[in-house]
Amino acid sequence: MTLFRRNNISVAGIAGAELLETEPAGYRPRDLLASAQSMLCLGMAVPRGIFKSNGRAQKLYWRAANIYYRNIDAILMRAAGIIEEKGETAVPVFG
Repeated sequence: MTLFRRNNISVAGIAGAELLETEPAGYRPRDLLASAQSMLCLGMAVPRGIFKSNGRAQKLYWRAANIYYRNIDAILMRAAGIIEEKGETAVPVFG
C-alpha cells in the first residue's frame, strides 16, 4: 500500500476474484486470468471544484480523467511488477 500512498491513490482495496463471478462474460477476473484469486482496485479523488465550474465541468472532468487514468495505469503496471517479483501472476486491467 506504500506504492499507492506515495502516488496519491486515495482509494485502494483487495477482494476475492469470486465476488465478480456473476458479472457478464468478459468482465470477470477469471475471464482475463483463469487462475485469478484476487483483484486490486484503485481510485483517485477528483477535486470537487471541477464539478462546480460554470459551463466547463464536463470538459474539465474529462481532462482530469485522462490525467488520472494515465497515472493509475502506470501505478498498476508497477504493482503488477511487484506482485510478479513475489512469484505470482498479475494482469493490469486499464480503465
